[in-house]
Amino acid sequence: MSPLPEALKVGIDSIDQRHEEFYVLYDTLKNATDKDFLEAFDAVILHTQGHFAEEEADMGSVVYPNKTEHKQEHQKALDEMNYFREKASSGKLMFAKAYVKDRLGDWFRTHLLNMDSDLARVITLSC
Repeated sequence: MSPLPEALKVGIDSIDQRHEEFYVLYDTLKNATDKDFLEAFDAVILHTQGHFAEEEADMGSVVYPNKTEHKQEHQKALDEMNYFREKASSGKLMFAKAYVKDRLGDWFRTHLLNMDSDLARVITLSC
């Protein structure tokens, strides 16, 4: 059974698979001990970089009117992750943990339900 809730699936297997992978890595990060936090954060960032690159390739395969805004959201999210990853590595672990707990999951859900669902809709209409 998929760990990604049904309500968060967009109906395109490749996109849902990427979201599922993020969801699992995010859950690991959210529950990481102080000792394992940086390694888990690195895994989330690495996955997200590839995830966004694949999603942006999907955008390029169709006429997607919100491409610029969507890509800007991706960059903003990566910038935030890298900012808080740097805070964690410089000794401000609790600051980074608060971001992960209070912001990152909400961002993922909102982005998925709005922008990624919109992209899935356009891809489906293009097929």
